[in-house]
Amino acid sequence: MNATFRFAVAAALAAGFAAGAAGKVQTWGDEKYRPRLFKRFGDVVNLPDGLTQDRDGNIFMSAPNLINKSYAGVVMKRCFKTGKWSVFCAGQISPKTGRGCPMGIEYGPDGNLYYCDNQYFLSKDYASRIMRVVIDPDTKEALRIETVVENIKLANAIRFYEGDLFFTDTYFDLPGEVGLGGVYRIPMSDCRTRAVKLLPKEDYKKDPYFLGNTETKPLPGRGGDNSGADGLAITDKGDLYFGTFGSGRFYTMKRNGDGSYGKPELLFEDPARFPCCDGICFDAKANRIIMTDSALNAVHTWDIARRQFGELWKNGDTDGADGLLDQPCEPLIWKDKDGKRKLIVVNFDMAFPGLVNTVNDPIHTLSVIDLD
Repeated sequence: MNATFRFAVAAALAAGFAAGAAGKVQTWGDEKYRPRLFKRFGDVVNLPDGLTQDRDGNIFMSAPNLINKSYAGVVMKRCFKTGKWSVFCAGQISPKTGRGCPMGIEYGPDGNLYYCDNQYFLSKDYASRIMRVVIDPDTKEALRIETVVENIKLANAIRFYEGDLFFTDTYFDLPGEVGLGGVYRIPMSDCRTRAVKLLPKEDYKKDPYFLGNTETKPLPGRGGDNSGADGLAITDKGDLYFGTFGSGRFYTMKRNGDGSYGKPELLFEDPARFPCCDGICFDAKANRIIMTDSALNAVHTWDIARRQFGELWKNGDTDGADGLLDQPCEPLIWKDKDGKRKLIVVNFDMAFPGLVNTVNDPIHTLSVIDLD
């Protein structure tokens, strides 16, 4: 999730302000998908971000807590059996910034927890990293945290597929190449015993771990927001889907039979309907990608077979206390104790000029949408 930049979505803002004046938040979408409140946190989680789950359905959520920095960045855990939340571990402190900033997060195939330590908000000097939380196989407790990938500009989303670690780097910050971001692939065998160090961005084309790039064209009235690759999803066939935060450009990279990947293919670009691609996930049952839109307070869909964009839900400005979307940034498909599929959505709620969300309010929440 990239939340340091401005948005200007005039139609949505107008709807949000009008709804606020009337005392009721305006909504769009089928009422069966109306978000409800899943969890409200205190200030120990003042900026929730990423979501993942383990094999037992326990949910892990990252919180860099950059709104109120008197609280450390943490990883929270929700126990599937009890429904109780607790701090699983604090983010590993960066020697460059003195703070841990866990954001994109994923449970690895090796039974450990991985997260993107996004230091870009504090330092643009390659301070971001990918971290591994080594978990005791018996107690399921965190034993230690170690670096697996370093020399990253803005580590954002992370996924795994067949022994490889994939992640997005939102900014390359290269002169003359505005809005360049990209996707990397690291074989797990390369980072099992040592940290992989990426090449500097001016040499990104020579980097053996570089997979493909995105381009963001700043939209009019958006304050020059050129943030690139953000959310990332991988299908059961190994195909990649990802999008840009600054302009909602939506891409795919197809996996070939030999495990290689083709070039990024731009699938969809319509700033009026999809100006911001934040977190995304793969819905295997429906063969679709689910995307959150931080700019419009919306959840969208991409039908893979039909190559068709759709809208699941959208609402105006709100504090999220009743469960409505409040700058959604990460979706997770999760089954409850009855086996019903739910979409858990993180509400980042870090407002900047131009967002539908206008206030960093004291209410920090997760929403839930029924899928079955």
